[in-house]
Amino acid sequence: MRCFECQNLFNRFGVCLFLGISLFFACQSSPDPSVLEPERENIDIEDGIEPIARPPTPEETFEQLKRENPGNILDKNFKTLRRLVTSKTCLDFLRRNHPLEDQYQTYDKFWELAASHSSRYMPFLKQTLEKPDEEDAANTHLLAVHYRHVLIRGYHGKDPDTFQDELKKLIDGPGMDIAFKHFVHAERNVVNGLDLIFFLVELTLYVGKTERADAVLAGELFDKHGEHDALIWLALKDPVLIGYILKDFTDTDVLRRWMAGEFHQ
Repeated sequence: MRCFECQNLFNRFGVCLFLGISLFFACQSSPDPSVLEPERENIDIEDGIEPIARPPTPEETFEQLKRENPGNILDKNFKTLRRLVTSKTCLDFLRRNHPLEDQYQTYDKFWELAASHSSRYMPFLKQTLEKPDEEDAANTHLLAVHYRHVLIRGYHGKDPDTFQDELKKLIDGPGMDIAFKHFVHAERNVVNGLDLIFFLVELTLYVGKTERADAVLAGELFDKHGEHDALIWLALKDPVLIGYILKDFTDTDVLRRWMAGEFHQ
């Protein structure tokens, strides 16, 4: 009887010991009640994701260029206008909105590629040459740049005869390349001079028409926005034309008269 009581006492003692040990380890693994768990249901999983930056619009780029180039944009030697088109802001805009097959790092390189692009001359060449190609467009561009330069220098009072030596070199170079390719007399195997002259006359007329259209565009922007803003918009809308302005004009007053349509009345 005493043994049975001892055995029951031992069993109760074992149960108590087991419960005590379990409670001890349970307390050790329980979190500190003073440390609060974050309320995960209130966490926005998109908070840590930065939005993708969009490129600036033409209007935003215009405002940025205007801030970067305050004051008179037509200063002496076109210094501010040249700085504007060669700025990072303008070049970044050109790369986004005027992409070319070849990469360019400067405005001068952009103008060289864009102004001579075959697409600018193909509508004219398809009317004057049989099956023109990119080589024809490149040669035509060299002649067209010269004719336009002489035309604009005439607005400055320059005598066209001053440029005859340069014209002769162009006729003997790219001009003859076009002639041998398209105007060779089949029977005599010589260049048909009359056809070449006719082509050159057509080219001068085309250059004059293009130059007048450019003056109209510049004049419309001038009337709408004023001188300062018009040139900034022109740099964004027609950056090739800005290049011609910087290449051919040397007098800001002559440019103002050109934009006002004085030379095409």
